[in-house]
Amino acid sequence: MLLVLAAAAATPLEKLHNVSGQFWIKVILAFAVLALFIFIFKKVMGMNKIILVIICGVVMGLVGFNWIYQRNEPAFLTPFIDSIAPFFPAEGAYEGKQKQDPAGPGIHKNAPATPATTPAQPAKK
Repeated sequence: MLLVLAAAAATPLEKLHNVSGQFWIKVILAFAVLALFIFIFKKVMGMNKIILVIICGVVMGLVGFNWIYQRNEPAFLTPFIDSIAPFFPAEGAYEGKQKQDPAGPGIHKNAPATPATTPAQPAKK
């Protein structure tokens, strides 16, 4: 009876030896990330709340404008982004406007005048 218990107790230890080293590295990394998260959370809770709100607003604004510009927002935000996207620049909009020729082919109202079309000026003495 005692021999059976001793054999049963050795099997979990044998199972631990069969686990790969990558699993243990992932477990250690998970604990390290959790400890880092707790450390950062405690520091943030001690921070001035106005500064925290400003930092969060800037980060959320940058992420939001990136979503609008790149159009890589999460699927559940697409209806909201579709409604506000026309008011902001989008990727490729500048190149599209540069390809358009508003005055017609070859005619540009802001282009400098050529010497053939400008009247000759008298020489200064």
